[in-house]
Amino acid sequence: MKHTQLDIAPTISALLGFEIPEKDGNEISEIVEFCAKKSYDQILLIIVDGLGAELYRKLNGALAHIQALAKDGLFFEIHSLPPRITTPNIGTILTGYAPEHHLLYETADTYYTPIKSILELASERGTKSGIVIEQAGAKAMLNRVDLAIGVENLHGIIDYDRRIVDLALKAFSLEGIKLLMIHLRAIDNCSHHYAKAWDDIAFSARTIDKNCERLCYGLQKPTLVLVTSDHPIHVEKWAHLEDNDQDVPLVVGCVSGTSTSKEQ
Repeated sequence: MKHTQLDIAPTISALLGFEIPEKDGNEISEIVEFCAKKSYDQILLIIVDGLGAELYRKLNGALAHIQALAKDGLFFEIHSLPPRITTPNIGTILTGYAPEHHLLYETADTYYTPIKSILELASERGTKSGIVIEQAGAKAMLNRVDLAIGVENLHGIIDYDRRIVDLALKAFSLEGIKLLMIHLRAIDNCSHHYAKAWDDIAFSARTIDKNCERLCYGLQKPTLVLVTSDHPIHVEKWAHLEDNDQDVPLVVGCVSGTSTSKEQ
């Protein structure tokens, strides 16, 4: 059976020992079985904006660290749900509900939907959770999770992603967060605003990969890391890079929490 974005939140809930009520998705048993053989203290969910499964393959060496994490762990091509734009698809990833059920089509909808994200459900059950995302999204999550940090894009998207990672590491080390979601935007921002050639897309991917490497080597405790995407690249000029494929990658791996090695 083909896994979809609907299955990510139910899988995380299974790992944390509770069920999402009336969810549309199902847990991914391969991940649950993989994690049963691992020891980790915290979970990090990284959503890379605008990275489809085909683009992931074509980027190859530009995503060397993420692909090494997949080699040592698990890799899936999961189906992305319509409408394949950022807010509703992140809503699907975080809730396990389809967009017509979670109704998160724009950031303001967060204030009104009765559906709770995996972050909120975990927090209610005593697992300290947090989110590091753009300012409006973080504001919408205030008082819903233990820590909601907003980052403003003041000096370009490369600096923005770097600060997301810096704050994620602080959230784990200083705030004792056990479940954290972050959103890295360089690839999508590049495709929308300044990409003139393939090299620009590849450069933005390398910055994403470098930030994921900094995260994995900067974590102080054993961590389960999940890397996925909200939607394939959808800017018309660059959509051909996805070969009409609507899948996105899902990478799962464990890092040891030291600066020298990954847990095998």
